[in-house]
Amino acid sequence: MYEKSTEPQSPIHGVLLSKALTRFRSELKDDDECILDVGSVDELLSQARALEPPVSRKGKLSTLLNRLEPILSHINDFAAVVAVCSGADPKATGVVWGSLRVILTLASPAGDKLNHILDMLDELSLALPRFRSYEETLPMTRELESALLGVYTEMMCFCARTINFFRSNPHRQLVRFGWSTLNDDFKLTIKRLQSLSRLVDTEAEAIRLRTDSERNTELLAAIELLKDKPTTTDRLPCHHIPFGCNEQFYGREDILKRVKKALSIEQRESQRKCVTLHGLGGVGKTRIALQYATYSRDQYDAIFWIAADNPLKLTQSFLEVSRRLGLTPENDAAQDAVAATSKVKSWLEETCCRWLVVFDNADNPEVLLNAWPGGAAGSILLTTRDFTAGFGTSTEGLHVRPFDEEAGISAFLGLVGRDPQDSSAKASAKEIVQVLGGLPLALNQIGGFIVQQRLALEKFLPLYERNSAKIHARRLIRGNYEHTLSTVWELALGQLSGPSSTLQKLLAFFDPDKIHESVLQEGADQTHGKEYDFLHDEMDFLDAKESLLRAALIDRYSEDATLAVHRLVQVAVMKRLSPEEKVKHFDQAITLLSNGFPNTWNTVTSHQFTAWTKCELCLPHVNFLIGQSKRYKLHPSNSKKFAELLFRYLYEREHYYQAREFMQTGFEVLQEEDTLTCASASMLQGLIELDTNNVTKALTAFLEALDIREKVLDPEDAFIASSLNAISLAYTELGILDKALETGRRAIDIRLRTGSDRIGNSYSNMASTLLRMGRPDEAEEMLKRCPSLKDFTDETFLNTGNPRFSGDMVLLSRIRQQQGRLDEALRLSSKALAFRQKLLGNRMKTCDSLYQVANLLQIRGDLSSSINLLGESVSIAENLPETGGYLARSYCKLGHIHAALGNAERSRVCKEAAEATRQKILGLSMPQDVSDESYDKLVLWMLW
Repeated sequence: MYEKSTEPQSPIHGVLLSKALTRFRSELKDDDECILDVGSVDELLSQARALEPPVSRKGKLSTLLNRLEPILSHINDFAAVVAVCSGADPKATGVVWGSLRVILTLASPAGDKLNHILDMLDELSLALPRFRSYEETLPMTRELESALLGVYTEMMCFCARTINFFRSNPHRQLVRFGWSTLNDDFKLTIKRLQSLSRLVDTEAEAIRLRTDSERNTELLAAIELLKDKPTTTDRLPCHHIPFGCNEQFYGREDILKRVKKALSIEQRESQRKCVTLHGLGGVGKTRIALQYATYSRDQYDAIFWIAADNPLKLTQSFLEVSRRLGLTPENDAAQDAVAATSKVKSWLEETCCRWLVVFDNADNPEVLLNAWPGGAAGSILLTTRDFTAGFGTSTEGLHVRPFDEEAGISAFLGLVGRDPQDSSAKASAKEIVQVLGGLPLALNQIGGFIVQQRLALEKFLPLYERNSAKIHARRLIRGNYEHTLSTVWELALGQLSGPSSTLQKLLAFFDPDKIHESVLQEGADQTHGKEYDFLHDEMDFLDAKESLLRAALIDRYSEDATLAVHRLVQVAVMKRLSPEEKVKHFDQAITLLSNGFPNTWNTVTSHQFTAWTKCELCLPHVNFLIGQSKRYKLHPSNSKKFAELLFRYLYEREHYYQAREFMQTGFEVLQEEDTLTCASASMLQGLIELDTNNVTKALTAFLEALDIREKVLDPEDAFIASSLNAISLAYTELGILDKALETGRRAIDIRLRTGSDRIGNSYSNMASTLLRMGRPDEAEEMLKRCPSLKDFTDETFLNTGNPRFSGDMVLLSRIRQQQGRLDEALRLSSKALAFRQKLLGNRMKTCDSLYQVANLLQIRGDLSSSINLLGESVSIAENLPETGGYLARSYCKLGHIHAALGNAERSRVCKEAAEATRQKILGLSMPQDVSDESYDKLVLWMLW
């Protein structure tokens, strides 16, 4: 059936088969040699007939055996391929038929369960890879061998577990009671088989395409980039726990036992379990979760710690997990956190290993909506202030309360290193614990303060009481721990001076969990005031941090040179600041963060893709700064500078939803009309609306920006040309092509007269207008005028790495398509797809390119590859908030292709999904008969 590769043979197939058989025997537990007694499928059928019952029941089992023949035929096809992989080793197929014989023999006395076993085997056989007639002479490569043996291993291990099940449950009643366990195992096995079979199909498709490699070079490169590299068992165990264990952890034995009991699972149990730890902030929820995760490493193959404070931090945590699992390449400079989240979720659903996911600080349950591991089996530990966060999902909810008196005294004495048998120390500790309300964070902070200051326990409370009477009273009235802790930090903060004090105040305006020191130091040249000079000097900066570290007011993680400060310390710092001081440090934070974002306001420029990595470090802090400004009603001295900080970057990375939120805040801060900054902001707003197919809103924003600029700028100014260029794009999308030509030509004229280096951008836009007018040859000539594209080769489009240039390649591909040069169009479109996938990840533009390549493949008649790419497009679009139109269009195309292949049911499902998505986008309630053009209108005609 398959040709053996002509390459020199290696022992790899033998090694893989040996591993597969070792896993099979490990699962089987009893090394039963009789399993290898069956040499062929015919021999198995012959032995199965011997299981027929007495004449009074004849016919029933015969019917079952009639069902068995086609099932075994499917499995035999697959076994034949495995035999090729194994070098005709009889053990490979002998284990298959021997295992099935044992299963049938054991299931036969179980009555109706034999029917269920045949149902399982039928579904299992259908989940195995399928090979079409044109692939019958396909060469066997090492990659394909590995993928096939992966399917073989999964199938055989399930057979072993099924044998174990019947041997462990020898009576009908036991089988009936335990059947749900085997059934759940079977469902997970089918999921994994389907995933592994898709990998086999992908490898086979790639081999087939390589037979015409010259024609498909760019397409193969694009497909290779899109392939998900599945993690292997070599990555396990994988324990991503970003914090070290706290050696000064006291008490909580009862809660830890309850967590362990609730989350304890058997290796093959498929039910997901979740425990929610809820309670007030600072009560020790995170420490309990960390303690459990750290000391449960031997119970779980995988442990993932996910920071769930907000969507940005959550997706970044998933990205790190994805890297560790090998799902996301380490050296990929444009890693997509949203795509990584989807990959990790899929991995959790498909893996058979034991895993634990900790969602830490999930105070807003909505943050978890797109991150929750679906129907996956495993263990989840949730920490949150909101006791409703685990409603409907938790196996058990545990309310974490402050220490009682006895536990609090024991913990406090341990923290300060005093003898628990010392009656005097115990009495003082009792008073302190009572005053602090047994809150673990307060005990830890106070204990650290006493040790560092070398205070006698009996001397502490008088000092504390003299400085905290008002806050102490508020704590009693409101029962809010914040004020007690604020008092503790008030004492520590009061002893800071010089650079240490300035640094602590400055850190109150940064996201507390991960502050890269580079963010503070690289922007130091732009700060104002001598008190910030320590940021310039390496040793002064070290000294400033040392004082804060010794007072336990901050933490530092040497691995990535980041600082962390507790939120309540920030609250205490903010309470100490006067209104003037708050504005001063707020301004300095804006200045430091502005250094991380390129200036796009004083010059007309393109995408700032070279600064994306630096922007990523600053983005969480900008988000936090917005919160601080609203929380404390802060107004910066330079509102323009703050507003500019909130604009631009998220748009470039296609985070449109968050970009809109930042834009809204930016306009609120700006509070200006008819200024150039306002015009630039309107332009950015228009670009966001344009990309998300709100073209009329985009045109309105562009026209407003032009109106402002024409009032205050010279008619030949570069910003005037930029506005005209954008307006021309909007008119092209709206189909108002005469106005598109007019405004586009005005932009070109200005840029030609002024010698602008942005002239190429205008030529590209004009080419798109001409193409939409059905004038592809004129469009090509216009595109050739771009100075940066004068050599007109693939590399001239892409060598800068600029996302805009991939748009030019898409445009040229569409020109070639209209000219009837389909092979060139496919080559260009495939190369643009590979570029966008690498630079942008699984975002909207990648989704659009997938559709464009799939459309060309359909025209060429390569329907199988077209379906695969459209499936990728659907997968991306389903996970992004702004891609409903792309989802509907891809479903519509899939419906047509499946219909052409005679798959009526699949066609119906896809078309119904397409129409449901279209109705949701347009706010319709009744299905309609619509044309393909209706789906095309849901997306941009040209997505740059």
